[in-house]
Amino acid sequence: MASNSMVKPTMNSRRSYEPIDNRFSERVVVTCRVRYTGEISTQPHQGEGLTKNLSVSGCQIISDRPVTRGTLLTLTIALPDELPPLILSSAHVVWVSGCQSSVRFMRLSQEHRKRIQSFIWKSISRDSLSDTRTRFRLA
Repeated sequence: MASNSMVKPTMNSRRSYEPIDNRFSERVVVTCRVRYTGEISTQPHQGEGLTKNLSVSGCQIISDRPVTRGTLLTLTIALPDELPPLILSSAHVVWVSGCQSSVRFMRLSQEHRKRIQSFIWKSISRDSLSDTRTRFRLA
């Protein structure tokens, strides 16, 4: 992935570069109920929790039980949009800290992608965005 950079002026007139954002898509702060199941060779993973944020590329979860980094989970996310829960069968755990984790959606159907994107666009507000991060990327 090519790194997008922004020129940042310095005191000695040299230019330094800093990454704009490493995420693939904008996340919106949203609390949704989520259930998860997954399995690694040493133990099954099963639990429930709440999302802290959501994007078309992944989400952060606070759960009742810790999960193991590298595990592939199946998530059932109840979006507050009055439609049936999303069932995402390949969420890869990429970060863990206690009972908090972040997952990346590895295979997302076009239908699920459109639903999540539509939900994000309806939920996004100017106050919820940071002025220091890229809001949208053109691919």
